[in-house]
Amino acid sequence: MSQLNVNTIGARTGTTVSLASGHTAVGFGGGKVLQVVGATRATTQTTTSTSLVDVTGMTVDITPAATSSKILIKYSDNMLTTRSSDVSTGACFYSLLRDSTVLTENELTAYDNEGNRVRSLTVPVGLVFLDSPSTTSQVTYKIQMKAASSTTVHSQTYDDTASIVAMEIGA
Repeated sequence: MSQLNVNTIGARTGTTVSLASGHTAVGFGGGKVLQVVGATRATTQTTTSTSLVDVTGMTVDITPAATSSKILIKYSDNMLTTRSSDVSTGACFYSLLRDSTVLTENELTAYDNEGNRVRSLTVPVGLVFLDSPSTTSQVTYKIQMKAASSTTVHSQTYDDTASIVAMEIGA
């Protein structure tokens, strides 16, 4: 095995730089991850509410270093929708909010049009969203969910782990 020890790394013509563990590269412009915050939870939560409710534990606070920073949000969960009658769609809605502003809302629908039997659908949920909060004040990102009429929605189904991560990306 060989080892190269240097005091200074000079400019290269290529675009790839590999560094040993514990070393830092500087001067590469924007796009650096400045900070990462996250939360996980693995306790099933159930709602029949047709209004948005917080998904417990799926909240993170982050304070951007600059107004030009972007915040990349990643959310993953395992959700279950159960419809109680043939007339209900079995829809589950989940939303990403910055403070009290809904940034995006997604829908999962389970409808098979068969008889009056209860129908269920378990679905892995993934969300990636790039936000531009344009502030250096603390912002809160959270996930909320709601059910369609005659539907029960479960987050963290079977106590599976849900997670939310916020990454500040420097401009």
